Amino acid sequence: MAHEAGDSLPCGWQHSSASPRAAQALQLREHVFWTCPGASAIRRAIQHNLPVSVQLLPRHVWLLEQPCQTVRKEVWYVVCLAALTAMLRARGLMFSTLARPGLEPAVVETRAVDLLLAALIDFAACQGSVSSFSDLGQAHPFVYARPNGSLAVSLQLRP
Repeated sequence: MAHEAGDSLPCGWQHSSASPRAAQALQLREHVFWTCPGASAIRRAIQHNLPVSVQLLPRHVWLLEQPCQTVRKEVWYVVCLAALTAMLRARGLMFSTLARPGLEPAVVETRAVDLLLAALIDFAACQGSVSSFSDLGQAHPFVYARPNGSLAVSLQLRP
């Protein structure tokens, strides 16, 4: 969905009209995939599942860089892809509020985190009982292996 400089997004964010068009596109991407209410809620959910000493940065999600050794690299890839997809879909939810005025940002935030959770549940369900993740212990953030080898989601949503 295209927006002109100075146009406000449904969440209230605006392009900087003083910025060149290329910079505006980068600003929009940063907003959609980091600071928009849905993206922020997803980011908080991910942060909550990382060790307290770890600060989640954009490069961790956008470039699939492990934020710490606690999270297995392959699991982190799945978390990032699920997060980016959920952030993009959350943006669509924000635009759907134009058609349904009164949809509160908190509702969009909740739905955004639900999209992240659904993507992780889908990943876990698709692995079956014989997967390369069967050695993930219950202490592993985001997903772990059950005794039968199938995966379960361990995403903690609330602090």
